[in-house]
Amino acid sequence: MTITGQLADFLAGLEYEHLPEQVIDKAKTCILDSIGCMLAGVPLENISKMVEEFSTADGEKIATVIGYGRKTAIQTAALLNGTMGHAVEMDDVHKEAKSHPGAVVVPAALSVAEGAAGSGRELILAVVAGYETMLRIGSGINASAHRLQGWHATGTCGTFGAAAAASKLARYSSAQFRSVLGLAGTQSAGLWAFTADGANCKMFHAGKAAFSGLIAKKLVAAGITGPSQIIEAEDGGFYKASSLDYSFAKVTAQLGERYFINEVSVKPFSCCRSMHPPIEAMLQLRDNDITAADINEILVRTYQVAKVQCGYIQIPRNVTDAKFSIPYGVAVAFYDGSALLDQFKEERIKDEEVLALAAKVSVEAEDKYTASYPGRWSCNVEIVLKSGKKLAQEVVDPKGDITNPMSQQELENKFQYLANPVIGSEKARRVIDTINSLENIDDIRMLTALLQK
Repeated sequence: MTITGQLADFLAGLEYEHLPEQVIDKAKTCILDSIGCMLAGVPLENISKMVEEFSTADGEKIATVIGYGRKTAIQTAALLNGTMGHAVEMDDVHKEAKSHPGAVVVPAALSVAEGAAGSGRELILAVVAGYETMLRIGSGINASAHRLQGWHATGTCGTFGAAAAASKLARYSSAQFRSVLGLAGTQSAGLWAFTADGANCKMFHAGKAAFSGLIAKKLVAAGITGPSQIIEAEDGGFYKASSLDYSFAKVTAQLGERYFINEVSVKPFSCCRSMHPPIEAMLQLRDNDITAADINEILVRTYQVAKVQCGYIQIPRNVTDAKFSIPYGVAVAFYDGSALLDQFKEERIKDEEVLALAAKVSVEAEDKYTASYPGRWSCNVEIVLKSGKKLAQEVVDPKGDITNPMSQQELENKFQYLANPVIGSEKARRVIDTINSLENIDDIRMLTALLQK
């Protein structure tokens, strides 16, 4: 049995009744958090233009464009909602797979479930299938090796997750799952080149992965077959084509026993997850009753991928830069005591005092943190004062990690913070209550009806 075949058999046989209670609860958390992130993307100007451009050209009116009071084709809704979900950089993340499953899998599953008038249980099952697929493939490919080759795993591995979620709702057979995974993999895409100039296309990677996964499902329904060894093929297989160090065994190890969705972290800050450890360290250090004028330099020691990804932009040119700049994140956290949506707006990233402090920040890769990555995303932040005194803070597992989780109240507070400006506090509360009892919902359109302004 091939690796792709084993995964396909598992997906075809997975049933809601097989899911442990912890997995069901985690799936509901991921759905709530992902919808909150989608709603947070609604007010952005480039999202509004994208919705106008894509939805008005679509004749079908089936699936909801979150927050816009309109419906469009299922795959178009997945594209738009997925892009929204990744736009403010607060969507969930899996450390080992180094990807953001919620912004891909949840929009894909939600759009298909709405079009089919699926139940809450069917949505939960589809989301678990999608997370399991995306994160197992992402873990096996080796997050560091894949990333250092220039790939963005949310886009590349996300296509598989979206295809699995959509196909689970369609009750595909093992043979159909093999084809759908093959067709997902041959569409896999997402490159990290956006950091070279601060392009804002990263959010599109999530939307495109959701869209491509749904296209894979539709192609199988049309009789198109995909390669049955898309993961492991020697010539053109996904792993060999996009990583120098990978493990096929990780894709299928403990299938049905270890659920990767349980290992997903939730983000409390509106920026790249690799910035969260130093931001959290700074939030603790700023309690030492010091001013920016007291600081001579700030040293951030972290893992290699964090330095490559977020350590080279000293002064951000635009919002995208700011969300991938440890120096900026540390500086604005010092001044504002926060790193939420307001800290990554155009007007805030131009503040001269914040930028002056960012200029004092240096980022270095430390061997011990690189060695523990991606299992642990850690750092040490040291402030060197002009007096010569040094203040240091290490963060091993930042807030939102599975070893340092957000409470249910913190999760709900985050959702309301993101959702209230778009749908209002009353609807936001109803969304929370609906998702908390999602397994009892017969028609998912009860939920999507609430996700409008």
